[in-house]
Amino acid sequence: MAGDGKPYSESPEWKDVTPVPQDDGPEPLAVISYPPGFQEVHGYFRAIQQKSEFSERALALTADVIEHNSANYTAWWYRRRCLKELASDLDKEHIFTDKWARDCPKNYQVWYHRRWLITEMAAQIRKKASGGSSEEVEKEVMALAKRELEYHNDCMQVNDDYKNYNGWSHRQFILQQFGLWHEELKFVEELLSDDIRNNSAWNHRHTVVRKQCWPLTDDVRQREVDFAMNKIRTCANNECAWNYLSAFLGQEEGKVPWNSLPKVRQLCDEVVEAASGKNQICRFANEALAKFYEAEGNVVAAVAQYEILQEADKIRSKYWQWKVEYLRKKTSVVE
Repeated sequence: MAGDGKPYSESPEWKDVTPVPQDDGPEPLAVISYPPGFQEVHGYFRAIQQKSEFSERALALTADVIEHNSANYTAWWYRRRCLKELASDLDKEHIFTDKWARDCPKNYQVWYHRRWLITEMAAQIRKKASGGSSEEVEKEVMALAKRELEYHNDCMQVNDDYKNYNGWSHRQFILQQFGLWHEELKFVEELLSDDIRNNSAWNHRHTVVRKQCWPLTDDVRQREVDFAMNKIRTCANNECAWNYLSAFLGQEEGKVPWNSLPKVRQLCDEVVEAASGKNQICRFANEALAKFYEAEGNVVAAVAQYEILQEADKIRSKYWQWKVEYLRKKTSVVE
């Protein structure tokens, strides 16, 4: 509907525009049957694009297009063009996008639009306050960024969904854009206190550490290893915590060898012993033990752990078999 509540074809505001129908080619293979309202809105939107019209009515039209299809990237892009050309009040646009990020939390276009919006709002704050105190200006900008971080958290809570790649990417963009990495570990720890298996929060913690403390110092690495070990003692079969631990142990950049930290070996022994007492197995602890033995050069002990896994972890038995054969072959070549 147009701004006066009438169909675009009946609105006096749009009488000077001839809608452009969709062109599916001379012999379309499969023509999509769109609802009449959808066809009309997009017909007028195509006409506006061809005219390169950036007006208030064009801005309102993009909202209608988005209402019909919130994943329409072109509509969001054209909306940004209108906002820029009209020097629009971005506070109103902020309110407009609030609804969409909550209702469509996995919509990439919505989050990308908010990135642009927050960046533009920060630029406007700095421009309007060019004659004021720089300290006060940056304080206002930081307040805007922190509200956006709170908004992202609200969206995750409203939808009870923390596995939202686009939402997490938006959060990391805000942290990077406004230099707020140093305040983020507390937020991650709160998420993990609520759900120790929140894999997205574990991944985010690793990103925060890399952004804040890279290259790693021994103290930071020790802190993160201790953090993971404490979480493992709370919930031994939590794969997220074991994966996080392995992010700091091994041969790659920023890591130290598995056998350089005896307390990791002690943790693995504790978990394996506790599991065997219940006639169970914690495959993560057995795999970590195998890596520990590999780092020591104790191939026999490493193979023994992989053979346990080959028997107990049937889903990955082929992989564990390959590890056994690889180590034996590697050892025979060395010998």
